[in-house]
Amino acid sequence: MEETRRNAKSVQSVHRALNILEYLIFCGDGKKLAEVTEACGLNKTTAYHLLKTLESRGYVEQTPDTLKYKTGGRMFELAMKAYQSVNLNIICQPYLERLQKQFDETAGLYHYAKRNGYTQCICTLVQESANPVRVLVELGKWLPLACTAAGKIYLSCLEPEAFQEALAYDVCPKEKRPKEERLEEQMETVRRKHYCLEAEEHEVGIVNVAAPIYKYTGRAIASICISVPVQRASKERLKEMVQALVPIGDEISRMPL
Repeated sequence: MEETRRNAKSVQSVHRALNILEYLIFCGDGKKLAEVTEACGLNKTTAYHLLKTLESRGYVEQTPDTLKYKTGGRMFELAMKAYQSVNLNIICQPYLERLQKQFDETAGLYHYAKRNGYTQCICTLVQESANPVRVLVELGKWLPLACTAAGKIYLSCLEPEAFQEALAYDVCPKEKRPKEERLEEQMETVRRKHYCLEAEEHEVGIVNVAAPIYKYTGRAIASICISVPVQRASKERLKEMVQALVPIGDEISRMPL
């Protein structure tokens, strides 16, 4: 697999255009040509032609007063279409609303997808708690596997070779990665009981409990997770959350996904 990745050809101009697009998306406030040139490591002529190509397709637009480039309407249109095409978001919305109302804690849906060639988990839907002290979950944020409840659910479905490869390329910092015996214990819990509990492994002060959503093949394609401030994460309350989450995960897993 690694040999295949090394031998795969990539198109430099596409990389450059995507670097510009990502830069403009994440900076948010628009940038002039000189700023794009410097940030993306391009010469002025190359950056100009790439920007004009992206502009012609609606991915980028230039404001007439400041001459700054920013993301265009086509990007918003594509983002909305991509969001709407995620069928699980539509299916899971009422379940997240129910969990949020029941516990007044933040509930989220996490998908597994590849980023830079390797799998991570990403939050695609969130229902925030109304509590003044609550966990804030960022939509579209990528998370590691080995130190998150949602990530461990993905790992629990892998064969030994794929499991080791996923760990080798996981972005989870080594200091946050649980010891092998603890990780295997959590994997076994997911496989037997269909939930995973992660207490302050990824973020201090936050406890996460997640239940898997399986495809008919038995592969975990997503998970529903409740995120709780540690001061409200008593054993009794976490048990109640598990009792609510697991049936939801099982119910969704029986749907034609």
